[in-house]
Amino acid sequence: MIERANAFNTGIASEYLVLHKLYRLGLEAHLSQGNKKSIDIRVVLNDQKTLSIDVKSVRGYSSLIVNNVIARDNHFIVFVVYNNKFDEVGVIPEIFIVPSQDVVTLLTDFSGQKRIMKGKILDYKDKWEILRG
Repeated sequence: MIERANAFNTGIASEYLVLHKLYRLGLEAHLSQGNKKSIDIRVVLNDQKTLSIDVKSVRGYSSLIVNNVIARDNHFIVFVVYNNKFDEVGVIPEIFIVPSQDVVTLLTDFSGQKRIMKGKILDYKDKWEILRG
């Protein structure tokens, strides 16, 4: 039960961290509520165009599960990697902003699980500008 609670806490913390960053960028962002949602955050740009964001997080550092990622226009996956320092609140996690179309081309299949290796998304680190439309 502790592992499930840890995964839930990691996910919630990561969603609010990403929301925090979006507000600091001056973007209008809305967090979806609930545990079984298809989109974590919706962003409304000045021209009323919308973007959707799924937040994926890991307490470790090497790979993230992306089994449910679908390539769609204006849809992004934001990966939050805590590098085994989740409990160290003064340490800022690494954040990678990746268009969903790129995720599906970068993933690797490990025993039937789709995963993204952190090494494949290094060019997307802190690329917040791609969310401005």
